[in-house]
Amino acid sequence: MNENDLTFLGFLTFFDPPKKTAKEALNRFRKLGVKLKILTGDDPIITKSIAKATGFTQSEYEKIVLGEDIEKMSEEELRKVVEEVNIFARVTPENKYRIIKALKENGHITGFLGDGVNDAPALRQADVGISVETGADVAKDAADIILTHKSLRVIADGIEEGRKTFSNIIKYILNTISANIGNMTTLGIISLFLNFLPLLPVQILLANFISDAPLLTISTDNVDKEELSKPRRWNIKSIEKFALIFGSISSIFDFITIFILIYALSASPQLFRTGWFLESVLSEIIITFAIRTRKRFYKSKPGKLLLITSVITALLTVWLIFSPLGYLFEFVALNNWLLIAIILVELMAYFAIVEILKRRLMSKG
Repeated sequence: MNENDLTFLGFLTFFDPPKKTAKEALNRFRKLGVKLKILTGDDPIITKSIAKATGFTQSEYEKIVLGEDIEKMSEEELRKVVEEVNIFARVTPENKYRIIKALKENGHITGFLGDGVNDAPALRQADVGISVETGADVAKDAADIILTHKSLRVIADGIEEGRKTFSNIIKYILNTISANIGNMTTLGIISLFLNFLPLLPVQILLANFISDAPLLTISTDNVDKEELSKPRRWNIKSIEKFALIFGSISSIFDFITIFILIYALSASPQLFRTGWFLESVLSEIIITFAIRTRKRFYKSKPGKLLLITSVITALLTVWLIFSPLGYLFEFVALNNWLLIAIILVELMAYFAIVEILKRRLMSKG
């Protein structure tokens, strides 16, 4: 049908405004150290308006690179541009793919959020592809994560929880490895010079069981805000260095305890095992509160569950030695107050040394 004799009444415009929570969510991403970039097929004028509404700075939305410009760039040129520009408009699926690839080649961990068919290549190329439940099937198939709630805050929550989990895993590893290196090194060396077992098998198992109990709750521990402000990566060399240094410190205090027990107090095998067991278990429990934070221990609030289980297991250790059940594990009651005072002084000195050295080592981790 020919469109003749029509009367012009006006234009019908459509506008899909960003959610009211978008600006807040993007600001939260920035606080988490996540760099934000817009990759869209929309016109640069519309893109600029959206960027301005969602909190991008003027220097960011005034500098927009178009897809036609990207097509003229070499891979090397694009790698430089993606570091300098945060907004790309009128981009094709291939342009998006190349941008994500360039960011990865520059050493970035990339996440891409898209819900359309045209986003599939970039979703597949990104380290983490994110789509939404209402997105195109192709996009959802290419994505690693599908959001069931239409809110960017869900992604921010996920990043924060991931960093908390990573931080608490590192705490567990540092504590466990350094303690095991220290205890096993001491046990192996001292066994060569004693005519009796330094610790009985049942006592070794009991020590491991008791000292590991608080660490089972470290997943619920509080994490310092500084730990959440930027992403962290595995640094095996740093973990090795930390474990060797603090494992050695643990061994030194073990040897001090052993020297006092044998040469100063002429302890019997039963008293020797009891004294060393008490020092070894309590040191591993209290040292957790130094290792769990880069700050001074009193400036970082531990999780309630970690604190409660640590106190309970420490009291249980002392009670077990002095209680009638102690004989089941061949312990003897520590009636020597000089030995108890020496162990307490050692524990405080051990904790103080770790507090002094940890910041220097952790700052390099």
